[in-house]
Amino acid sequence: MKNKNLQDERILSQHRKVYSEAYFISIILLIISLGLQQLLFNASLEQYAAELICILIPAVYIIIRHIILGLDLYSDKQHKKRILLLYSLLAGFMVTILNGIRNYINYADVYKRNGIGYFIAVLFITFISAAALVFIILSCLNYLSIRKQEKIQKQFDENEQDN
Repeated sequence: MKNKNLQDERILSQHRKVYSEAYFISIILLIISLGLQQLLFNASLEQYAAELICILIPAVYIIIRHIILGLDLYSDKQHKKRILLLYSLLAGFMVTILNGIRNYINYADVYKRNGIGYFIAVLFITFISAAALVFIILSCLNYLSIRKQEKIQKQFDENEQDN
């Protein structure tokens, strides 16, 4: 009986891995679709809102479920601050690149006429703003996660003392 359960658990684990990979591929394709519509086709928000919703709602759900269950949001507890900083910088770069491309496409003649200095200044401000905002949001989520983990640990300690 134990071998059957063990095999079932391995099969279940493989199924979960396949579903997780499929979810990841779906999100990547939605992000590519969103980028193409926004940058190449100059689409308005109404035209790509469905893709944006399909990206944001599952991401928010995953974060909320992790916090409610007391699971750590980051896999590496030792380097949590580095991970927060790295994610913030990556998000800042991505937002800056996308915003820079879109601004240059829409306002190239203004930048050519007034000089590239304004364009670089806008990119710098965009990077700092996006990285700071993402860092603040991730820090708040990390704080909530830690608080929930401490609450769960306290409940376990109380239950252990009662027994």
